[in-house]
Amino acid sequence: MREIVIIGVGQVGSALAAQLLATHQVDRLTLLDENDERVVGLQNDLQAGWPTAEIKTQDWSSLHTADVIITAFGNQQQLQENRFGELTVNARAVHQMAKQVREADPQGIVLNLANPNEALTALIQQEWLLAPKQVIGLGTVVDTARLKLAIQNASQQNVHSIEGYVYGQHDGNLVTAWSTVRVNGQTIDQPIYGKKLDDHELTVQAKLNGFYALRGLGSDWNAVVAWTLRVLQAIFTNSNATFSLAVNQPQFDGYVSYPVQLNRQGVGNYVLLPLYPLETEQIKVAANAIQQQLAAMQNVLN
Repeated sequence: MREIVIIGVGQVGSALAAQLLATHQVDRLTLLDENDERVVGLQNDLQAGWPTAEIKTQDWSSLHTADVIITAFGNQQQLQENRFGELTVNARAVHQMAKQVREADPQGIVLNLANPNEALTALIQQEWLLAPKQVIGLGTVVDTARLKLAIQNASQQNVHSIEGYVYGQHDGNLVTAWSTVRVNGQTIDQPIYGKKLDDHELTVQAKLNGFYALRGLGSDWNAVVAWTLRVLQAIFTNSNATFSLAVNQPQFDGYVSYPVQLNRQGVGNYVLLPLYPLETEQIKVAANAIQQQLAAMQNVLN
């Protein structure tokens, strides 16, 4: 029995719900939202497509038995127009539902998709009184995918032969850890089949991959949904697959995007790859920025 709760059924939450049902990755799905009409509307729409699926709405007790709780609240347009407004609204949403969540006593994993991702994931862990390994965010998973896409296009190699991670802060202080990047086992400071790759150009192209999505669509929710499905699959199969997620990393005194192995208990082993000293310092800068965002949200709630 794979039981998932989605909190927030806007664009991302509703698309994710449909994909979970279409790909048969959920056996019991509970939808929670501040808007009763929206959640009932989505339930009826989904039920028409998958009439045998078990879909529940506004049942907060489901948080106790859910394997995974996905937080997908927030407004992408508002984030683009007013970043502090998004920070404030999402912080208050986490705080307002804290009593209901605590009473339900969740035993599964919380996967946060909302922004600011790392700082909000930290706030969720604190406000809902959950174990750090139990609460993760999507972090720089999509940013890492965009980097690999840029490397794939430049090297003309299969994406499955490309390794490497983006650390730090999604939608902020991204840290491309070139020390971790390999193409067919080779570092990029070596010619890849006679072709020399430029790390600066690759960094720019990776950012452009995200820019094109935002300019053309107004959001990157398609990539978010696709990678959320992969993260969920890793959890349910207990695969210990590695993702650069928003996790509590003691080395950096709090939440930051960092590669970890993922299983049914949440965070498994940290993937402690040797980093260049400059990269470690850049991650510290990102961690500090995340702490500042967290402090700003806490001030809003005080």
